[in-house]
Amino acid sequence: MRDVMSTEGHRIIRLPKAAVWALAIFLALAFIRAGVSKLAGGSAVRWAERFAQWGYPSKAQYLIGVLELLSAVGLLIPGCRRAAAALLITLMVGALCTHAVHGEFPRLLPPLVLGGLALALYSARLRADATINSHRSDRVVPGGQSRMSFEGKTADLLWMG
Repeated sequence: MRDVMSTEGHRIIRLPKAAVWALAIFLALAFIRAGVSKLAGGSAVRWAERFAQWGYPSKAQYLIGVLELLSAVGLLIPGCRRAAAALLITLMVGALCTHAVHGEFPRLLPPLVLGGLALALYSARLRADATINSHRSDRVVPGGQSRMSFEGKTADLLWMG
């Protein structure tokens, strides 16, 4: 199978560039909606009540909303995508912990799904640069992980296996 390879105990799944962009756009739209809901309108009042109920400082929803909006924009900029995804993962872990501590188990699903998708996007490595040779070449990146580079535009997902 061409799209799945193993290297040093890791499985690398190559995703088409279109799949990475579709995931980035979906997450950006989801977090734009979530961020705006925390900043404006009647839903912002409800968010303020929820945050107060959870014991967070007043106006905390504004900080979270701004971080969600900035991350959403960052997902659409390839050079900022990993940092934006990392921030969203952190926010979703916080949301998971908040809901779990307060026994709001039905509310665990959205941050779990969105955080998982952000993790997938964080793990995606676009390979837009062509290699010197017309074949696959192995290389080691900082941290000792072996990576594969390919001609063309694909993304690699690194899975521990």
